[in-house]
Amino acid sequence: MTSMKKDFQAVVKGLKALAKKTEQMVKKVDKLEKPKAAQKRTTKAKVKTTAKPKRRTGLKKKATRKAPARKTVARKTKARTGRKAILRKTKAVVRKTKTTTATATAKVLRLVRSCKKGIGVAGLKKKTRYGDKRIKEILSKAFAQRKVRRVGRGLYAAA
Repeated sequence: MTSMKKDFQAVVKGLKALAKKTEQMVKKVDKLEKPKAAQKRTTKAKVKTTAKPKRRTGLKKKATRKAPARKTVARKTKARTGRKAILRKTKAVVRKTKTTTATATAKVLRLVRSCKKGIGVAGLKKKTRYGDKRIKEILSKAFAQRKVRRVGRGLYAAA
């Protein structure tokens, strides 16, 4: 028991020493980064080549957004004289539309709204290929939110 205790104490001591060294290294790296940010380049002739500071591991990168794709599009614009129309190529931002899949709730509610007389769980099960439990949960939530009304026993219609 005493030998294990001594071994653990030695490990703890080593870990503390490593933690101290890493803190010192972090401070040194921070000192190197601060003067670099303060310096401004005045001319190309005075640019110095210095060693790059080591990156700290374990830091997360900041999330960056990509710029939307630009596509060359011909647009009609009036000339300065106002008499003739000139085609000028400009770069217009073309945003890609995301293909969104409808949620299960949206699909079920769309089917319920399409049936004026009402539709039952069995009919919804055939058309959506969802299970009984899932359809019943969706309908009970929709009924609580008053999006759907009960027409008869097991029949639902739009509210």
